[in-house]
Amino acid sequence: MGKSKGSLKGYEFSNLLFFLGLMIVLGAVCWGVLYSIGTKDRVGPIIVEPGISEEVTSGDIIVFYLEGFQIVATARQYRSRLEIPSTDDGLIRGLFDLNGVEEISMLPQSVTVKKNGDVNWNTLRGPIREIISNHLHSHY
Repeated sequence: MGKSKGSLKGYEFSNLLFFLGLMIVLGAVCWGVLYSIGTKDRVGPIIVEPGISEEVTSGDIIVFYLEGFQIVATARQYRSRLEIPSTDDGLIRGLFDLNGVEEISMLPQSVTVKKNGDVNWNTLRGPIREIISNHLHSHY
């Protein structure tokens, strides 16, 4: 039996370097692919400007859905001008000032207005939207 040398031959050393380099490159490629898969569905920060996002009309009721904040902490309902709280900052009073508004309900992210049957939504929708929008832009 021959003597075994403690060092690698020249070609064995170059093969070792080649495979180490190949492992590093493949590891980097795998990391890049997995990272891109993990971030593909990730959505950046969504910037929502406070305002009315949608309005839905059904018979004598219209609902304005609000985006980006909560207008009240808990549900509230006002059936007449007599129920307007002294702490009202003008929103409810302004809505009741419109001819034909009978009831106002507020949830954290919506305002519902009920009208009497004699008034058309075409005359009320614009002013209601304007009052709500002005309130939102001046308070939030």
